[in-house]
Amino acid sequence: MIEFKLANKEDINQISDFIAEINKVEESNIGFCGIDNNEIFHSLIEDITDIPFYKSFIIAYQNEKIIGVLGFDTDFSSNNVEVWGPFIKESKWNIVYDMWGKMIERLADEIELISMFINKKNKRCLSLVENLNFNKKSEEIIFNFERRNISKLLGIPNIELSPIYYQDMESLHDKVFPKTYYTGKEIIERLNNYRKVFINTENNDLAGYIYTEVNPRFGEGSIEFFAVEETQRGKGIGNKLLSMALKWLFTFEGVNDITLCVNSENKKAVELYKRIGFKQTNQLCYFTKSIKNNEKM
Repeated sequence: MIEFKLANKEDINQISDFIAEINKVEESNIGFCGIDNNEIFHSLIEDITDIPFYKSFIIAYQNEKIIGVLGFDTDFSSNNVEVWGPFIKESKWNIVYDMWGKMIERLADEIELISMFINKKNKRCLSLVENLNFNKKSEEIIFNFERRNISKLLGIPNIELSPIYYQDMESLHDKVFPKTYYTGKEIIERLNNYRKVFINTENNDLAGYIYTEVNPRFGEGSIEFFAVEETQRGKGIGNKLLSMALKWLFTFEGVNDITLCVNSENKKAVELYKRIGFKQTNQLCYFTKSIKNNEKM
């Protein structure tokens, strides 16, 4: 007999181990959920905050063993949820629609959009979103840069964002990323020893910026946003900014590699990342579905 229950705080280790086991296989991989159980443990506690995981994750059991996990990360600022899963044992995939229905019941009334990042090789999930009438928005490439490739980076000094360029950086960010999770002003407010913006200037004018974050405790580093003024593109500024960010991230001993995501249609960015030394690891498909209150009932 299969039982479904809402997760509780004490389930976090079991959930983390189960997701890591399923997600490390490309054919069952969901993007951005992690493949290391410690990383997943950290994400469940630190990143899923608007509605905690123990109020948003459904667990399926058979003979007292986990056979499936499905949940969501809520963002009330955009009335959006990003789905974690479905992570289900291959032989038990027939429970997916029951789990989906139980997850939907947990959504807050404010939620208007569901999003999913699915590995291109995850055929079962791709079939699921087709049957659930999701819309495919884009294909994304996941790139990885390893510490051992530091020698490929440009030997240039890092230039941090200073107050004189705050307004220019805000304007560039909000122009290139008009509807995203941080505005330019919010990025500036977040700056500290573990969150940095590096810039490139031409004739004392801001030509581009890159925003990066690190979590030394877990050996995690990320490049969050990266933009160059349209009139300054094609001059090698992107290479300079990436070199600054990567060199800074690898000053933290526990950071061994950096992963980032780029739209596969952005050919120039793809070529730039490859040229610098990033290696393609996965391809994801990004899907969304608009929902109304009566669909949550």
